[in-house]
Amino acid sequence: MWKVVAVSDFFENLFNHIHGAVTHFPIALPFVSVGVDYFAAKRPGLQGGAWLLLVLGSLGTVAATITGLVAHLAYEDDSVLLSAIDRHQYLGFATTALFVGLTAWSSMRRGDVGGSRAYLVVALVGLAVLALTGFLGGNLLTEWGIGVKGITR
Repeated sequence: MWKVVAVSDFFENLFNHIHGAVTHFPIALPFVSVGVDYFAAKRPGLQGGAWLLLVLGSLGTVAATITGLVAHLAYEDDSVLLSAIDRHQYLGFATTALFVGLTAWSSMRRGDVGGSRAYLVVALVGLAVLALTGFLGGNLLTEWGIGVKGITR
């Protein structure tokens, strides 16, 4: 039979599960952007592609941050889980700020991604923070069962 679900429960459950789906592009695209940018030094025609990947990855980080904020609301009453979520969340904020900042920086340079060593250093720091954020997010799923049906609160 059909199960009647409150609208608020539907949206909470949707956001709890959509966060995991939304995060894959903002994890992959910045890595690919920096990689393509590295090769763009020898093939300038790749700069536009690197910039587009950076823009899409940065937009994805914003979407992942928003869905993550909503998804964590279901765990507000558990201080142990919340402390694990907070580490991931704060690194997510840092990741979003770094890549939105890199996008703004490259946009001011008219899409010239990776035009300087300073840009490359910030991009590599951003990738390290992104990797740690993704690792901690994966641990929330595998170690704590966050977002797994039946465990979701």
